[in-house]
Amino acid sequence: MDEQRVDGPIELVLPAEARLVRIARLVASGVATTADYDVEEVEDLRIAVDEVCSALLEGGDGTPLMLGFEINDRVVTLVGTTGARGVAEFEAQRLALSRQILGVVADDFDISTDHGQISVRVRKRGTGSVDG
Repeated sequence: MDEQRVDGPIELVLPAEARLVRIARLVASGVATTADYDVEEVEDLRIAVDEVCSALLEGGDGTPLMLGFEINDRVVTLVGTTGARGVAEFEAQRLALSRQILGVVADDFDISTDHGQISVRVRKRGTGSVDG
């Protein structure tokens, strides 16, 4: 269905402040609605965005969070990045928590640190019926 295709990414840049994560959750709700997600899928994407932002805030160096959403045939791909502190390594417990949460709410995800950046990629596939 072409009506579910959006030409180009939806991008959001936020200062690295926890109180602004609610803006990212609002954008995620709009993206999920555009992808015709059901109520549970919308909430899953909101939780994924919350976890991505939390991981970026905790592992980042205070530079802005860059979030990009792409919608293609009821699949939403989210990529979040920010600058990393020093060696750019997550604390083991924090990484395990992120993996556990994203494993429940996303179909596929990847957390990486490379070249002074932290990146988190999440894919969520919509499966619910939009008629009811």
